Amino acid sequence: MITIAPDQAHLWYVFEDRVDDADLIMRYHGLMNGQERARHERFLFAHHRHQYLVTRALCRTTLSRYADVEPSRWEFGSNKHGRPEIVGPSGVPPLRFNLSNSGGLIVCLITRVIDAGVDVEDLRRRAETLRIADRYFSPAEVAALRTLPADRQHRRFFEYWTLKESYIKARGMGLALPLDQFTFHLDAGEPITISFGPKIEDDPRAWQFERRTVGERHLMAIALRRGSGPPLRIDVRETVPLR
Repeated sequence: MITIAPDQAHLWYVFEDRVDDADLIMRYHGLMNGQERARHERFLFAHHRHQYLVTRALCRTTLSRYADVEPSRWEFGSNKHGRPEIVGPSGVPPLRFNLSNSGGLIVCLITRVIDAGVDVEDLRRRAETLRIADRYFSPAEVAALRTLPADRQHRRFFEYWTLKESYIKARGMGLALPLDQFTFHLDAGEPITISFGPKIEDDPRAWQFERRTVGERHLMAIALRRGSGPPLRIDVRETVPLR
């Protein structure tokens, strides 16, 4: 088993197209519970079914790296805003996890009891960046985005977007948190910081944010509520579940 300290976060990732072995895929099916199998079958397209299958396998096998629990025995629920959480079996270590996927990449973030969120985006994905930013970003973020040359706006948009998604996922409140009521400050060479509008009660000093890339295509953002302690150490690892 892997030990994860309170001042650590581990991020595991897998590329969907590297899971193409029939026997391995059959083993993934055996890990899911009845509810997961039913949801898997509701996807209309094979790509989405495969993505969901690999996501569930990554989540279950990754958690079992940290506890003496068979991957198929993990039980999950969700809070009132839909954030997935571990509810069983009893006696498991105090772990938190968060999942994200985009453009063929699936990621799973693991911490001990610390609120954590992760978001990944495919930088090749087209988006009406300024229109979306005008609608959802804070005025300061929109202004900062518009000051950039056109060839830099696309990447900066996704930097803001992944950070915002990681924060609301870490809070476990989803879009109950208005996206225009918190602002990320991305000054060159400085740690990423956040500030809040009057509709959000939170302490900006309690949060740690990180940006990571996987190759040239995928951008990830990580949000960690570290409290008053030093920054958490983040370990990033590639895997193929059960291989």
